[in-house]
Amino acid sequence: MRDRVWAEISYSKLRNNLDQIKKIIGDKSIICMVKDNAYGHGSVNVSKYLSKDDRVKAFAVACMSEAKELRDNGIDKDIIIIGLIYRSRYKDAIINDYVMTISTLEQAIEINEVAGSISKVARLEIGIDTGMGRIGFPVNEKTIEDIKKISELKNVSIYGFFTHFSVADSDKDDVESIKYTEEQERKYADIIDKVKSLGISTGNISIANSAGVLSGRGENCTSVRPGIILYGLLPSKAFSNNDLQPIMSLKSQIIHIKEIDSNTSISYGRTFVSKGKMKIATISCGYGDGYPRSASNKTEVIVNDKRCKVVGRVTMDMLMVDVTGVDCKVEDEVILIGESKSEKITLQEICDETSEFTYEVMTSIGKRVERVYID
Repeated sequence: MRDRVWAEISYSKLRNNLDQIKKIIGDKSIICMVKDNAYGHGSVNVSKYLSKDDRVKAFAVACMSEAKELRDNGIDKDIIIIGLIYRSRYKDAIINDYVMTISTLEQAIEINEVAGSISKVARLEIGIDTGMGRIGFPVNEKTIEDIKKISELKNVSIYGFFTHFSVADSDKDDVESIKYTEEQERKYADIIDKVKSLGISTGNISIANSAGVLSGRGENCTSVRPGIILYGLLPSKAFSNNDLQPIMSLKSQIIHIKEIDSNTSISYGRTFVSKGKMKIATISCGYGDGYPRSASNKTEVIVNDKRCKVVGRVTMDMLMVDVTGVDCKVEDEVILIGESKSEKITLQEICDETSEFTYEVMTSIGKRVERVYID
């Protein structure tokens, strides 16, 4: 029996999800989003597994430390830092051959100077802001002029272009959001066409995030950037895909069992008070491990193939469940997310009960939760 709480990560399900993505995108290449510890699944192990697949072109991370972790652990495929890099880190990024995202001509000029000083060529990912409002060059004629100037710099090369959808995960009957997404595609295509007309190599072109992949966006691009669908979850309820398989199960164990009488309170705040005799099991998992505190008195777990209700407030390291009538003992396994022989609890179910965001809960599963990788 493992200690406290652990997450099982299935490589076979990860491979299945990659296969499903490939069926949708055809001959486009795949840039795997592995930022924030691969959405909580373990960026090093996930990237090592995915790097064996020829369909994977690159890995995308948010910052230098994430890029360094991959490189230090033997990932030799392209690593794209999709967040902006501080000037003080330009040299390190160039030496390690990371692909650097830029949003201004000034950044490109500074990177060019640093690269020249160490006789290197820096690779640049040019962000275009088509409506996300986060980072990227604006869509105007000056941007075309700036890109031309960047292409003439001696110590940089253009690795590719990207933009990002802001509402591609909206419901199909949300007409305004669909129009907005289509306008983003049109703006991006216009920029790319103008750059190509100047004889500038555009390199790798991407626009489709997970929602974009599932909705068939980015037809004229060369790559896609799946994130959450790699891990078997959907970007929103607007989508359904029964072929994707969640690759993570979250498990723990019973550490204490007690019989209580009526009018007995459980946990902080006395938010649960028993109305009769009950059997209560304490589970060694809490919000410090990433299980949401908002699940208090709402969600269920699986104990010996039986669904059991969480009672009282979830604490930092433990939570309590009602196991009245369930045959169980200390050290029995508890499934918080995942499935048993006849029962299943999904992350989406937990988020529906708590009004939490699936991405946030997934990435909140902390470092003290051991990751166990299985086939």
